[in-house]
Amino acid sequence: MKNDRILIDRANKMRKNPTPEENKMWHIILKNMEPKFTRQKIIGHYIVDFYCSKLKLIIEIDGEQHYLPENEEYENKRTAFLEKSGCKILRFYNSDINKLIRNVEHNVIDVCKERAEEIGKDIEVRFISE
Repeated sequence: MKNDRILIDRANKMRKNPTPEENKMWHIILKNMEPKFTRQKIIGHYIVDFYCSKLKLIIEIDGEQHYLPENEEYENKRTAFLEKSGCKILRFYNSDINKLIRNVEHNVIDVCKERAEEIGKDIEVRFISE
């Protein structure tokens, strides 16, 4: 139980203090997208950047730390767990968010549509106005 509280506290802190790239992704693309995404979602013992439960789709914004040799084993284990739980993972580099945000937006829309077909759900992918 103590580990659960630590994970929840960490996710809440990350949600309140996103990286600049996570913030940009949220406000430009995901905040007003349908189906809904949540930020800093706990899945098992891991926290993912963005998650759509209807599509079982995870979007990760990867900084350099994700590709350091000392993190390779952890990242592989994490990815295997998330995929085994039935999720699809869509990854973007920080530089994609900073330099190619419209390409990222189109990619997210396309993958959401493909994912809906993969799992056999009739889900409209669209942007909603606030």
